[in-house]
Amino acid sequence: MSDNSAVRRRPRAHDGQTKAEVAVFAATEELLSESSLQDITVAQIIARAGVSRANFYHYFASKYDVLIAMLSRFLEETYSEGPWQAELGKSRARAMDATLRRTIEMWSQHGAVICAAIEHMHSEPALAAAWNSTLDKFVSAIAEQITYERANGNAPEGFPADTIGAVLVCALQRTFYVGTRGLDPRLPGPESAVDSIIELVFAAIYGTARPKSRLRRRPRAQRVKAPSQDPERPLTPHLETSPTAGEPGTASVILEATKALLAETSLDDLSVAKILERSGISRATFYFYFGSKEAAFIALFQEIAVSIAGGFSALAAMDRSKPAKAGALVQNWLDLDPGSLAVVRNAIHEWPRRPELRDVYLGTIATMADALESAIEVDRASGLALEGPPAGELAAVLVWTIERSYAGSLAGEKHLEDAPTVAAMLGNLLVATIYGR
Repeated sequence: MSDNSAVRRRPRAHDGQTKAEVAVFAATEELLSESSLQDITVAQIIARAGVSRANFYHYFASKYDVLIAMLSRFLEETYSEGPWQAELGKSRARAMDATLRRTIEMWSQHGAVICAAIEHMHSEPALAAAWNSTLDKFVSAIAEQITYERANGNAPEGFPADTIGAVLVCALQRTFYVGTRGLDPRLPGPESAVDSIIELVFAAIYGTARPKSRLRRRPRAQRVKAPSQDPERPLTPHLETSPTAGEPGTASVILEATKALLAETSLDDLSVAKILERSGISRATFYFYFGSKEAAFIALFQEIAVSIAGGFSALAAMDRSKPAKAGALVQNWLDLDPGSLAVVRNAIHEWPRRPELRDVYLGTIATMADALESAIEVDRASGLALEGPPAGELAAVLVWTIERSYAGSLAGEKHLEDAPTVAAMLGNLLVATIYGR
Protein backbone atom coordinates (compact mmCIF):
# COMPACT_ATOMS: atom_id res chain seq x y z
CA MET A 1 0.00 0.00 0.00
CA SER A 2 1.39 3.37 -0.95
CA ASP A 3 -0.12 5.33 1.93
CA ASN A 4 -1.07 3.70 5.22
CA SER A 5 -3.28 6.65 6.09
CA ALA A 6 -5.60 5.59 3.29
CA VAL A 7 -7.12 2.95 5.52
CA ARG A 8 -7.76 5.28 8.47
CA ARG A 9 -11.22 6.60 9.23
CA ARG A 10 -11.95 10.16 8.17
CA PRO A 11 -11.03 12.47 11.08
CA ARG A 12 -14.54 13.94 11.42
CA ALA A 13 -18.08 12.79 10.76
CA HIS A 14 -19.54 15.03 8.06
CA ASP A 15 -21.84 15.05 5.07
CA GLY A 16 -19.55 16.39 2.36
CA GLN A 17 -21.49 19.64 2.06
CA THR A 18 -19.31 22.16 3.90
CA LYS A 19 -17.63 24.91 1.90
CA ALA A 20 -14.16 23.47 2.58
CA GLU A 21 -15.12 19.95 1.54
CA VAL A 22 -16.79 21.12 -1.66
CA ALA A 23 -13.68 23.16 -2.51
CA VAL A 24 -11.43 20.16 -1.89
CA PHE A 25 -13.65 17.94 -4.05
CA ALA A 26 -13.62 20.43 -6.93
CA ALA A 27 -9.86 20.94 -6.70
CA THR A 28 -9.17 17.20 -6.64
CA GLU A 29 -11.40 16.53 -9.64
CA GLU A 30 -9.68 19.31 -11.59
CA LEU A 31 -6.25 17.93 -10.74
CA LEU A 32 -7.30 14.39 -11.69
CA SER A 33 -8.34 15.69 -15.11
CA GLU A 34 -4.80 17.02 -15.54
CA SER A 35 -2.65 14.34 -13.89
CA SER A 36 -2.71 10.88 -12.34
CA LEU A 37 -3.59 10.25 -8.72
CA GLN A 38 -0.09 9.04 -7.85
CA ASP A 39 1.38 12.33 -9.10
CA ILE A 40 -1.04 14.55 -7.17
CA THR A 41 -0.05 15.72 -3.68
CA VAL A 42 -2.07 17.00 -0.74
CA ALA A 43 -0.18 20.27 -1.06
CA GLN A 44 -1.47 20.69 -4.62
CA ILE A 45 -5.04 19.98 -3.53
CA ILE A 46 -4.77 22.52 -0.70
CA ALA A 47 -3.36 25.18 -3.01
CA ARG A 48 -5.99 24.60 -5.69
CA ALA A 49 -8.85 24.48 -3.16
CA GLY A 50 -7.70 27.59 -1.30
CA VAL A 51 -8.04 25.98 2.14
CA SER A 52 -5.52 25.72 4.95
CA ARG A 53 -3.62 22.54 5.73
CA ALA A 54 -5.34 22.38 9.10
CA ASN A 55 -8.73 22.70 7.47
CA PHE A 56 -7.92 19.92 4.98
CA TYR A 57 -6.82 17.50 7.71
CA HIS A 58 -9.86 18.42 9.78
CA TYR A 59 -11.88 16.50 7.19
CA PHE A 60 -9.49 14.19 5.35
CA ALA A 61 -6.60 11.94 6.32
CA SER A 62 -5.06 11.77 2.83
CA LYS A 63 -5.69 12.27 -0.87
CA TYR A 64 -7.13 8.75 -0.93
CA ASP A 65 -9.59 9.83 1.75
CA VAL A 66 -10.78 12.63 -0.55
CA LEU A 67 -11.20 10.20 -3.44
CA ILE A 68 -13.15 7.77 -1.25
CA ALA A 69 -15.54 10.53 -0.14
CA MET A 70 -16.09 11.71 -3.72
CA LEU A 71 -16.55 8.20 -5.04
CA SER A 72 -19.14 7.29 -2.41
CA ARG A 73 -21.08 10.45 -3.19
CA PHE A 74 -21.14 9.84 -6.96
CA LEU A 75 -22.10 6.18 -6.70
CA GLU A 76 -24.89 6.91 -4.25
CA GLU A 77 -26.28 9.49 -6.68
CA THR A 78 -26.26 6.89 -9.43
CA TYR A 79 -27.92 4.24 -7.30
CA SER A 80 -30.67 6.57 -6.11
CA GLU A 81 -32.08 6.85 -9.66
CA GLY A 82 -31.83 3.26 -10.86
CA PRO A 83 -34.49 0.75 -11.97
CA TRP A 84 -34.06 -0.73 -8.48
CA GLN A 85 -36.35 2.06 -7.31
CA ALA A 86 -39.15 0.67 -9.50
CA GLU A 87 -41.30 -2.33 -8.61
CA LEU A 88 -39.85 -5.71 -9.45
CA GLY A 89 -40.90 -7.07 -12.81
CA LYS A 90 -41.61 -5.49 -16.17
CA SER A 91 -41.30 -1.90 -14.97
CA ARG A 92 -37.82 -2.57 -13.67
CA ALA A 93 -36.87 -4.57 -16.76
CA ARG A 94 -38.04 -1.75 -19.06
CA ALA A 95 -36.06 0.75 -16.99
CA MET A 96 -32.77 -1.16 -17.38
CA ASP A 97 -31.92 0.33 -20.78
CA ALA A 98 -32.55 3.93 -19.67
CA THR A 99 -30.76 3.39 -16.38
CA LEU A 100 -27.61 2.04 -17.99
CA ARG A 101 -27.50 5.08 -20.23
CA ARG A 102 -28.02 7.44 -17.27
CA THR A 103 -25.31 5.63 -15.32
CA ILE A 104 -22.82 6.04 -18.15
CA GLU A 105 -23.79 9.71 -18.48
CA MET A 106 -23.25 10.35 -14.77
CA TRP A 107 -19.98 8.42 -14.70
CA SER A 108 -18.81 10.35 -17.75
CA GLN A 109 -19.33 13.65 -15.91
CA HIS A 110 -16.94 12.44 -13.23
CA GLY A 111 -14.77 10.18 -15.37
CA ALA A 112 -11.45 11.32 -13.91
CA VAL A 113 -12.58 10.40 -10.39
CA ILE A 114 -14.12 7.04 -11.37
CA CYS A 115 -11.03 6.06 -13.39
CA ALA A 116 -8.65 7.00 -10.57
CA ALA A 117 -10.65 4.80 -8.21
CA ILE A 118 -10.56 1.86 -10.62
CA GLU A 119 -6.81 2.24 -11.13
CA HIS A 120 -6.03 2.13 -7.41
CA MET A 121 -8.73 -0.07 -5.92
CA HIS A 122 -6.53 -3.17 -5.80
CA SER A 123 -3.71 -1.36 -4.00
CA GLU A 124 -5.79 0.72 -1.57
CA PRO A 125 -8.09 -1.46 0.58
CA ALA A 126 -10.22 1.44 1.85
CA LEU A 127 -10.84 2.58 -1.72
CA ALA A 128 -11.83 -0.93 -2.76
CA ALA A 129 -14.22 -1.13 0.20
CA ALA A 130 -15.90 2.16 -0.73
CA TRP A 131 -16.20 1.15 -4.37
CA ASN A 132 -17.50 -2.35 -3.68
CA SER A 133 -20.01 -1.38 -1.00
CA THR A 134 -22.07 0.68 -3.44
CA LEU A 135 -21.55 -1.57 -6.44
CA ASP A 136 -22.88 -4.39 -4.27
CA LYS A 137 -26.23 -2.56 -4.33
CA PHE A 138 -26.23 -2.75 -8.12
CA VAL A 139 -25.43 -6.47 -7.94
CA SER A 140 -28.22 -7.06 -5.44
CA ALA A 141 -30.73 -5.16 -7.59
CA ILE A 142 -29.89 -7.24 -10.66
CA ALA A 143 -30.00 -10.44 -8.59
CA GLU A 144 -33.46 -9.48 -7.29
CA GLN A 145 -34.71 -8.98 -10.82
CA ILE A 146 -33.30 -12.36 -11.91
CA THR A 147 -34.88 -14.13 -8.94
CA TYR A 148 -38.23 -12.48 -9.64
CA GLU A 149 -38.14 -13.35 -13.35
CA ARG A 150 -37.19 -16.95 -12.61
CA ALA A 151 -39.98 -17.32 -10.06
CA ASN A 152 -42.49 -16.07 -12.65
CA GLY A 153 -41.22 -18.35 -15.40
CA ASN A 154 -39.80 -15.54 -17.53
CA ALA A 155 -36.13 -16.44 -17.13
CA PRO A 156 -34.45 -19.85 -17.02
CA GLU A 157 -32.79 -21.26 -13.93
CA GLY A 158 -29.02 -21.27 -14.11
CA PHE A 159 -25.99 -19.73 -12.49
CA PRO A 160 -26.35 -17.98 -9.11
CA ALA A 161 -28.21 -14.69 -9.56
CA ASP A 162 -25.60 -12.74 -7.61
CA THR A 163 -22.77 -14.10 -9.80
CA ILE A 164 -24.62 -12.98 -12.93
CA GLY A 165 -25.21 -9.57 -11.36
CA ALA A 166 -21.55 -9.21 -10.43
CA VAL A 167 -20.37 -10.11 -13.92
CA LEU A 168 -22.74 -7.56 -15.48
CA VAL A 169 -21.51 -4.87 -13.09
CA CYS A 170 -17.94 -5.83 -14.07
CA ALA A 171 -18.92 -5.33 -17.71
CA LEU A 172 -20.25 -1.86 -17.03
CA GLN A 173 -17.27 -0.85 -14.91
CA ARG A 174 -14.49 -2.04 -17.19
CA THR A 175 -15.93 -0.91 -20.51
CA PHE A 176 -16.62 2.51 -19.04
CA TYR A 177 -13.02 2.75 -17.85
CA VAL A 178 -11.56 1.54 -21.14
CA GLY A 179 -13.76 3.90 -23.17
CA THR A 180 -13.02 6.89 -20.94
CA ARG A 181 -9.27 6.34 -21.07
CA GLY A 182 -9.31 5.65 -24.83
CA LEU A 183 -7.55 2.31 -24.41
CA ASP A 184 -9.44 0.33 -27.07
CA PRO A 185 -10.22 1.69 -30.55
CA ARG A 186 -13.33 -0.50 -30.61
CA LEU A 187 -14.69 1.54 -27.68
CA PRO A 188 -13.88 5.16 -28.57
CA GLY A 189 -15.88 6.61 -25.67
CA PRO A 190 -17.70 5.56 -22.50
CA GLU A 191 -21.08 5.64 -24.23
CA SER A 192 -19.96 3.42 -27.12
CA ALA A 193 -20.42 0.18 -25.15
CA VAL A 194 -24.01 0.73 -23.99
CA ASP A 195 -25.78 -1.23 -26.75
CA SER A 196 -23.49 -4.22 -26.29
CA ILE A 197 -23.85 -4.14 -22.52
CA ILE A 198 -27.62 -4.17 -22.89
CA GLU A 199 -27.26 -7.26 -25.09
CA LEU A 200 -25.18 -8.87 -22.34
CA VAL A 201 -27.81 -8.01 -19.72
CA PHE A 202 -30.65 -9.61 -21.66
CA ALA A 203 -28.52 -12.63 -22.63
CA ALA A 204 -27.37 -13.20 -19.05
CA ILE A 205 -30.81 -12.86 -17.44
CA TYR A 206 -33.19 -14.25 -20.05
CA GLY A 207 -31.08 -16.44 -22.35
CA THR A 208 -33.19 -17.81 -25.19
CA ALA A 209 -36.30 -16.44 -23.45
CA ARG A 210 -35.34 -12.84 -24.22
CA PRO A 211 -37.44 -10.84 -26.70
CA LYS A 212 -37.43 -12.17 -30.26
CA SER A 213 -36.19 -8.79 -31.47
CA ARG A 214 -32.94 -9.62 -29.69
CA LEU A 215 -32.70 -13.10 -31.22
CA ARG A 216 -32.73 -12.09 -34.87
CA ARG A 217 -30.49 -13.84 -37.36
CA ARG A 218 -29.74 -13.07 -40.97
CA PRO A 219 -32.65 -14.31 -43.11
CA ARG A 220 -31.83 -17.52 -44.94
CA ALA A 221 -32.07 -15.88 -48.35
CA GLN A 222 -29.43 -13.35 -47.36
CA ARG A 223 -27.00 -15.81 -45.86
CA VAL A 224 -23.63 -16.01 -47.55
CA LYS A 225 -20.88 -18.52 -47.42
CA ALA A 226 -18.75 -17.95 -44.36
CA PRO A 227 -15.52 -16.25 -45.46
CA SER A 228 -12.22 -17.74 -44.46
CA GLN A 229 -9.89 -15.88 -42.15
CA ASP A 230 -8.51 -12.80 -43.92
CA PRO A 231 -4.81 -13.46 -44.56
CA GLU A 232 -4.21 -9.73 -44.19
CA ARG A 233 -5.64 -9.88 -40.66
CA PRO A 234 -3.44 -12.28 -38.71
CA LEU A 235 -4.70 -13.61 -35.41
CA THR A 236 -1.74 -12.47 -33.34
CA PRO A 237 -0.58 -9.14 -34.76
CA HIS A 238 -0.14 -7.34 -31.46
CA LEU A 239 2.23 -9.58 -29.56
CA GLU A 240 5.89 -10.34 -29.84
CA THR A 241 7.56 -13.18 -28.04
CA SER A 242 9.68 -12.08 -25.11
CA PRO A 243 13.36 -11.93 -26.05
CA THR A 244 14.05 -14.37 -23.22
CA ALA A 245 11.29 -16.83 -24.14
CA GLY A 246 12.62 -20.35 -24.39
CA GLU A 247 16.14 -19.19 -23.63
CA PRO A 248 17.96 -21.59 -21.34
CA GLY A 249 20.32 -20.24 -18.74
CA THR A 250 20.46 -17.20 -16.50
CA ALA A 251 17.56 -15.17 -17.88
CA SER A 252 15.22 -18.14 -17.51
CA VAL A 253 16.44 -18.73 -13.98
CA ILE A 254 15.62 -15.13 -13.10
CA LEU A 255 12.15 -15.40 -14.60
CA GLU A 256 11.40 -18.68 -12.87
CA ALA A 257 12.45 -17.18 -9.53
CA THR A 258 10.25 -14.16 -10.21
CA LYS A 259 7.28 -16.37 -11.04
CA ALA A 260 7.75 -18.44 -7.88
CA LEU A 261 7.92 -15.31 -5.72
CA LEU A 262 4.78 -13.84 -7.28
CA ALA A 263 2.88 -16.89 -6.07
CA GLU A 264 3.81 -15.79 -2.54
CA THR A 265 3.72 -11.99 -2.73
CA SER A 266 2.46 -9.08 -4.85
CA LEU A 267 4.40 -7.15 -7.46
CA ASP A 268 4.43 -4.17 -5.10
CA ASP A 269 6.14 -6.23 -2.38
CA LEU A 270 8.50 -8.02 -4.75
CA SER A 271 12.07 -6.72 -4.78
CA VAL A 272 15.22 -7.34 -6.77
CA ALA A 273 16.87 -8.49 -3.54
CA LYS A 274 14.27 -11.24 -3.14
CA ILE A 275 14.75 -12.33 -6.74
CA LEU A 276 18.52 -12.48 -6.21
CA GLU A 277 18.12 -14.57 -3.09
CA ARG A 278 15.69 -17.00 -4.75
CA SER A 279 17.65 -17.35 -7.99
CA GLY A 280 21.13 -17.38 -6.45
CA ILE A 281 22.60 -14.88 -8.90
CA SER A 282 24.48 -11.64 -8.37
CA ARG A 283 22.99 -8.17 -8.63
CA ALA A 284 25.26 -7.37 -11.58
CA THR A 285 24.02 -10.45 -13.43
CA PHE A 286 20.40 -9.51 -12.83
CA TYR A 287 20.91 -6.00 -14.19
CA PHE A 288 22.72 -7.38 -17.22
CA TYR A 289 19.40 -8.93 -18.27
CA PHE A 290 16.78 -6.69 -16.68
CA GLY A 291 16.75 -3.05 -15.67
CA SER A 292 14.26 -3.53 -12.81
CA LYS A 293 11.86 -5.98 -11.20
CA GLU A 294 9.16 -4.48 -13.44
CA ALA A 295 11.19 -5.32 -16.54
CA ALA A 296 11.55 -8.93 -15.38
CA PHE A 297 7.82 -9.09 -14.65
CA ILE A 298 6.91 -7.71 -18.08
CA ALA A 299 9.17 -10.25 -19.79
CA LEU A 300 7.52 -12.99 -17.76
CA PHE A 301 4.01 -11.77 -18.53
CA GLN A 302 4.86 -11.41 -22.19
CA GLU A 303 5.77 -15.11 -22.39
CA ILE A 304 2.47 -16.10 -20.79
CA ALA A 305 0.49 -13.54 -22.81
CA VAL A 306 1.58 -15.11 -26.09
CA SER A 307 0.20 -18.43 -24.90
CA ILE A 308 -3.04 -16.90 -23.56
CA ALA A 309 -3.72 -14.90 -26.71
CA GLY A 310 -2.84 -17.85 -28.93
CA GLY A 311 -5.26 -20.08 -27.04
CA PHE A 312 -8.08 -17.59 -27.34
CA SER A 313 -7.32 -17.04 -31.01
CA ALA A 314 -8.13 -20.72 -31.56
CA LEU A 315 -11.74 -19.56 -31.36
CA ALA A 316 -11.50 -18.02 -34.83
CA ALA A 317 -10.15 -21.26 -36.31
CA MET A 318 -12.41 -23.79 -34.58
CA ASP A 319 -15.65 -25.33 -35.84
CA ARG A 320 -18.34 -23.19 -34.24
CA SER A 321 -21.36 -25.00 -35.66
CA LYS A 322 -21.81 -26.14 -32.06
CA PRO A 323 -21.34 -22.85 -30.16
CA ALA A 324 -21.04 -24.60 -26.80
CA LYS A 325 -17.49 -25.44 -27.86
CA ALA A 326 -16.69 -21.72 -27.77
CA GLY A 327 -17.92 -21.53 -24.19
CA ALA A 328 -15.74 -24.47 -23.22
CA LEU A 329 -12.76 -22.75 -24.84
CA VAL A 330 -13.25 -19.72 -22.58
CA GLN A 331 -13.34 -21.97 -19.52
CA ASN A 332 -10.14 -23.71 -20.61
CA TRP A 333 -8.51 -20.36 -21.30
CA LEU A 334 -9.13 -19.35 -17.68
CA ASP A 335 -7.65 -22.59 -16.34
CA LEU A 336 -3.98 -21.72 -15.71
CA ASP A 337 -1.23 -23.41 -13.73
CA PRO A 338 -0.52 -21.80 -10.30
CA GLY A 339 2.66 -20.04 -11.43
CA SER A 340 1.08 -18.50 -14.52
CA LEU A 341 -2.02 -17.65 -12.49
CA ALA A 342 0.09 -15.59 -10.07
CA VAL A 343 1.63 -13.64 -12.94
CA VAL A 344 -1.74 -13.03 -14.60
CA ARG A 345 -3.31 -11.99 -11.29
CA ASN A 346 -0.66 -9.32 -10.78
CA ALA A 347 -0.90 -8.17 -14.40
CA ILE A 348 -4.70 -7.83 -14.25
CA HIS A 349 -4.53 -5.79 -11.08
CA GLU A 350 -1.52 -3.67 -11.99
CA TRP A 351 -1.82 -2.77 -15.66
CA PRO A 352 -4.11 0.27 -15.20
CA ARG A 353 -1.54 2.08 -13.03
CA ARG A 354 1.74 0.85 -14.58
CA PRO A 355 2.39 2.43 -18.00
CA GLU A 356 5.30 0.11 -18.69
CA LEU A 357 2.99 -2.91 -18.45
CA ARG A 358 -0.04 -1.35 -20.13
CA ASP A 359 1.10 -1.62 -23.76
CA VAL A 360 1.87 -5.33 -23.49
CA TYR A 361 -1.39 -5.96 -21.67
CA LEU A 362 -3.50 -4.02 -24.14
CA GLY A 363 -1.79 -5.86 -26.99
CA THR A 364 -2.89 -9.15 -25.46
CA ILE A 365 -6.49 -7.94 -25.12
CA ALA A 366 -6.46 -6.60 -28.70
CA THR A 367 -5.35 -9.97 -30.03
CA MET A 368 -8.19 -11.75 -28.24
CA ALA A 369 -10.74 -9.16 -29.36
CA ASP A 370 -9.49 -9.47 -32.96
CA ALA A 371 -10.09 -13.21 -32.87
CA LEU A 372 -13.55 -12.84 -31.38
CA GLU A 373 -14.54 -10.04 -33.78
CA SER A 374 -13.49 -12.21 -36.71
CA ALA A 375 -15.56 -15.13 -35.40
CA ILE A 376 -18.65 -12.92 -34.92
CA GLU A 377 -18.39 -11.46 -38.42
CA VAL A 378 -17.98 -14.88 -40.01
CA ASP A 379 -20.83 -16.43 -38.05
CA ARG A 380 -23.20 -13.53 -38.70
CA ALA A 381 -22.49 -13.81 -42.42
CA SER A 382 -23.38 -17.51 -42.31
CA GLY A 383 -26.50 -16.96 -40.19
CA LEU A 384 -25.07 -18.85 -37.23
CA ALA A 385 -24.67 -15.83 -34.94
CA LEU A 386 -27.26 -13.22 -33.96
CA GLU A 387 -27.37 -9.83 -35.60
CA GLY A 388 -26.73 -6.99 -33.16
CA PRO A 389 -24.25 -4.27 -32.24
CA PRO A 390 -21.13 -3.88 -34.42
CA ALA A 391 -18.96 -6.98 -34.17
CA GLY A 392 -15.91 -5.04 -32.99
CA GLU A 393 -17.80 -3.29 -30.23
CA LEU A 394 -19.46 -6.50 -29.04
CA ALA A 395 -16.17 -8.41 -29.14
CA ALA A 396 -14.43 -5.73 -27.07
CA VAL A 397 -17.21 -5.64 -24.48
CA LEU A 398 -17.17 -9.43 -24.13
CA VAL A 399 -13.38 -9.65 -23.79
CA TRP A 400 -13.22 -6.80 -21.27
CA THR A 401 -16.11 -8.34 -19.33
CA ILE A 402 -14.23 -11.62 -19.12
CA GLU A 403 -11.03 -9.82 -18.13
CA ARG A 404 -12.63 -7.74 -15.35
CA SER A 405 -14.72 -10.61 -13.97
CA TYR A 406 -11.63 -12.80 -13.87
CA ALA A 407 -9.77 -10.03 -12.05
CA GLY A 408 -12.55 -9.92 -9.48
CA SER A 409 -12.45 -13.66 -9.05
CA LEU A 410 -8.67 -13.64 -8.56
CA ALA A 411 -9.07 -10.88 -5.98
CA GLY A 412 -11.74 -12.86 -4.13
CA GLU A 413 -14.34 -10.14 -4.64
CA LYS A 414 -17.80 -10.75 -3.22
CA HIS A 415 -20.06 -12.83 -5.52
CA LEU A 416 -17.04 -13.83 -7.65
CA GLU A 417 -15.13 -16.01 -5.17
CA ASP A 418 -16.02 -19.32 -6.88
CA ALA A 419 -13.59 -19.24 -9.82
CA PRO A 420 -14.91 -22.38 -11.61
CA THR A 421 -18.47 -21.02 -11.49
CA VAL A 422 -17.32 -17.63 -12.78
CA ALA A 423 -15.40 -19.28 -15.64
CA ALA A 424 -18.39 -21.44 -16.59
CA MET A 425 -20.73 -18.45 -16.42
CA LEU A 426 -18.44 -16.36 -18.65
CA GLY A 427 -18.30 -19.13 -21.24
CA ASN A 428 -22.09 -19.41 -21.16
CA LEU A 429 -22.48 -15.62 -21.44
CA LEU A 430 -20.28 -15.47 -24.52
CA VAL A 431 -22.33 -18.17 -26.26
CA ALA A 432 -25.70 -16.71 -25.21
CA THR A 433 -24.77 -13.20 -26.34
CA ILE A 434 -23.29 -14.11 -29.71
CA TYR A 435 -25.37 -17.15 -30.66
CA GLY A 436 -28.54 -16.84 -28.56
CA ARG A 437 -28.21 -20.37 -27.17
